[in-house]
Amino acid sequence: MKISVLTNNSCPNSRAFNAPLLASGRYFEDRGFYTEFLWNIPDKALNCDTLFINSNVFRPFWAKNKDKIFCFLEAMAKKKTKILWFDTTDSAWCTQFEVMPYVNLFLKSQVYADKKQYLKPFRTGRIFTDYFDDLYKTGEKEESYPLPQKDDLNKLRISWNTCFENYTESRFNIASKIKRKLRPFLSSIIREKMSIQFTPPNIDRRIKISCRLGLSHSRPSVVAHRKAVIKIIGEMNVPASKISLSKYFHELRNSQIGVGPFGVGEITLRDYEIIICGATLLKPDMSHLETWPDLFQENKTFISHKWDLSDMSDKITMLVNNPDRRIHLALEAQKVYKDAVSPEGLANFADRLIGIMKTHL
Repeated sequence: MKISVLTNNSCPNSRAFNAPLLASGRYFEDRGFYTEFLWNIPDKALNCDTLFINSNVFRPFWAKNKDKIFCFLEAMAKKKTKILWFDTTDSAWCTQFEVMPYVNLFLKSQVYADKKQYLKPFRTGRIFTDYFDDLYKTGEKEESYPLPQKDDLNKLRISWNTCFENYTESRFNIASKIKRKLRPFLSSIIREKMSIQFTPPNIDRRIKISCRLGLSHSRPSVVAHRKAVIKIIGEMNVPASKISLSKYFHELRNSQIGVGPFGVGEITLRDYEIIICGATLLKPDMSHLETWPDLFQENKTFISHKWDLSDMSDKITMLVNNPDRRIHLALEAQKVYKDAVSPEGLANFADRLIGIMKTHL
């Protein structure tokens, strides 16, 4: 079976979409599936059995030229091609359900545990920005998006979250930047490998809490929530102002706890940085969503606090006073992460995706 992957490498979410597909290529081939990467939108319909689409490819057309997207999908469907649309936006919510009639499966990196949530509108476009806006009275802009039909939810599946990338500081060096630029040109001739350097959690960590939060966010409700977090940790004499990248990663590698609030979506790159650097992740309650790999297992790989922050101080105190539990949580989070990006994990990645195709197409 030939799989064409229509994608780009323009942003972190796209790179995290591409990385496991590229690194697991030989496992797909061993199972009779051959992947071809296309880094530009083709002028005409493709010849393939199955088409994977990274939604970010069509982002420039979404606001003003959706007809171009739908015409392309219709042309592929006429060729009897199975179409898998991968929504690579940040949150569990989605603005792209209009493609549902044209695709065979619609996959997201995080999905509401209760899929019926997708059938009701969120005033601000996200479940957590609705909550934060009500809590902090920030005047968040109201959004209006087409909702899916109830039957459309049968097409909705979990793809994979953005953990499949190197989120150490080495990603900012010149070699990594060159690699990102060359990926479209080298993808057909060089097999990529996963290489992430984890810091052991059970080393001497002199810093109790790392909480470096940016406030230049487009969502006023998220800014208000982060300011509330900063106020709480400020009462513990924890600094939150920005520092250089080298100091930031040095701090994380020497911290016991890393605070990871919501951002554009529920999962942020900071969450992975915290886990890789060996700190224990403290994050808002994630029970409303499902994702894969399952890095966010309450009381196993991270500790959650309530969205209104009413128990945040208590959770921090508990972790500081229970070093064995804190270290165990961080070790378990790294174990899940390491397993996912290992050769065996990449083989499992291929098997899982092939299983989804065989079962639902």
